[in-house]
Amino acid sequence: MLGSLFRGRKGKKSGSDSLVDSIQDARVGDVFTVTGFRLEYEDGYFIIEKMNRYQGFSGVSYELLGVDGDNRLWVHWADESGPFVTLMEESRPMGLTGLGVTEQELIKMDEEHSIDNYIDYDGIRFHYTNSGEAFYFEDNSGEGDGFYLWEFADKYRVLSVDKWEGLPFQVYISDVVSPDGFAVYKR
Repeated sequence: MLGSLFRGRKGKKSGSDSLVDSIQDARVGDVFTVTGFRLEYEDGYFIIEKMNRYQGFSGVSYELLGVDGDNRLWVHWADESGPFVTLMEESRPMGLTGLGVTEQELIKMDEEHSIDNYIDYDGIRFHYTNSGEAFYFEDNSGEGDGFYLWEFADKYRVLSVDKWEGLPFQVYISDVVSPDGFAVYKR
């Protein structure tokens, strides 16, 4: 259904359904498409159901949830020095055991804050980039809930470990994508 609404659009149009330049302009209710991520999503039209904000050691960043049928994608972006965008399929997080890292090793990396630290996972070396307290603002509002975050990256992926009070460590891996791969349709 959405495909027939948006297929064939080129450039910006006026009216209720207009194309905008950037995923950074997206809001709940808008629709986006993505190219250059995975072939199975090339024909998807994702309705934005949720948008959250994060604030922490890396500045301010945002995430949104796009849904197209059974496909659910989380888009995360920051704009400190030009847009940096990652995409992640919605899935259950991994624990530290699956990652092959202990809590003590993460604490040591946090204390050292050294870019010489890394985690090897699934044949990929993820280098430590930063760690510290961050705040989550659900629906981009409210007081914000604090948690602790470790970030690691290689050229194509970002590995994040978060620790919320009273919950186990959670590990997520997302893919770095070009901001130019998105088309957002305002509703």
